[in-house]
Amino acid sequence: MGILIAALTAPALAQDQPKSLKTTRIREPSPAMATLYAIEEDGTVRIDWSAVETLAATKADRTALPIAQLMLAIRDGTWKPAR
Repeated sequence: MGILIAALTAPALAQDQPKSLKTTRIREPSPAMATLYAIEEDGTVRIDWSAVETLAATKADRTALPIAQLMLAIRDGTWKPAR
């Protein structure tokens, strides 16, 4: 019985480990997201928080809504990475 518990515990521990992520450099926003943020030539991202908050509240653009919600969650510290 001790072996069975160890066999069931090992995979559970492996799932707790964070997965590595690939970083992707975005040089310009997609046209649908251009109202939410802009990327400067030096790579600085300028976010229009008023537009992001308005979109999240009104849900006017279903395409950009998940991005606006994610941006707010990251800003507010409520975002948790998926495992």
